[in-house]
Amino acid sequence: MEPSIRDVARRAGVSAATVSRILNGTAAVSEKKAQAVREAVEYYSYEPNQFARGLKKQSSRMIGVYFPAVGGSVFDSSYNLELLKGIEKSLRNRDYSMVLISENDDYWQRKKKIPKYLEYLRQKKIDGLLLSGLPNQARDDQVFHQIVEEYPVVYIGKRVHKNGLNVYAQFEQYSVKMIRILYEQGHRKILFFISEMHRNHLEAIRRQAHEQMPELELCSVFSEGFEKTGTEARSVIETYVRGQGCTAVSARGIFEAQILLSACAQLQLKVPEQVSVISAEHSRNEGAVLYPQISAMYVPVQAMGAGAAELLLDYIEGKEPAEHYIEYETKYMERDSIRRI
Repeated sequence: MEPSIRDVARRAGVSAATVSRILNGTAAVSEKKAQAVREAVEYYSYEPNQFARGLKKQSSRMIGVYFPAVGGSVFDSSYNLELLKGIEKSLRNRDYSMVLISENDDYWQRKKKIPKYLEYLRQKKIDGLLLSGLPNQARDDQVFHQIVEEYPVVYIGKRVHKNGLNVYAQFEQYSVKMIRILYEQGHRKILFFISEMHRNHLEAIRRQAHEQMPELELCSVFSEGFEKTGTEARSVIETYVRGQGCTAVSARGIFEAQILLSACAQLQLKVPEQVSVISAEHSRNEGAVLYPQISAMYVPVQAMGAGAAELLLDYIEGKEPAEHYIEYETKYMERDSIRRI
């Protein structure tokens, strides 16, 4: 395996950002530190990435934001929209612009699975990349691990690489908390909706939930396609609530919760009298506009997008980030859609 800038940094006893600045000739550091970096470069026969060396001289002042192929439009998701709002605000305040990079739906069927963002990085069309999640198949992909080591990248999601810059909104933790809130209200059979993108989290969520709630029966369903017609939502509610006796539902977002409320109404199931509903919300108080108002875990997605952008820009501009890994906490918004049984 080729040595990376982080190998050089560890041997020299400095940060990767400091190594980058020394190699670019822009670091105001002691001769001792500079010599340690030069020695480490020679030890590893390290060849600095030409993209990283050229950032100061060839800056495009453009930041790429990449969304993997998950079906549908990037703009269908309130999570994505809030993330983009936060990113755009931070970039605009620091005189950068944004390039939206979305992937083709057939990406994983290709023989050569080269993600679109790699071309932007290699051709210096962008100064850095904000990577919003990865499909399950990409987490061990060599290309992903290479770009984290060699390019300015912030990964938005649960940390999947020991190096690099990362922000996370505690998805597994707040998913378990939503289930526990229902459990504490007496619900023992709960229908849990999750997206295909989060499939890799499901086992950990189920394990934590059953460790904390021994009497729990958790029925998990992947909910892609609900936004196209209400038919699938009605079928799932009829199967699991009416047929199998689930007394509560955990939705992955407010738009999905709205579809589930409609399905319950069509099936003449009253919320919360006959079935309780909880959801995540990605924009503050978006669950309060529904009827009944939806109890929700508020995920500060816009703040997370802004924080990810600030982290990336600091790195690009040669400032050592105070933290390389940041977790954003969620907050429970209690409303009217849960009944104690």
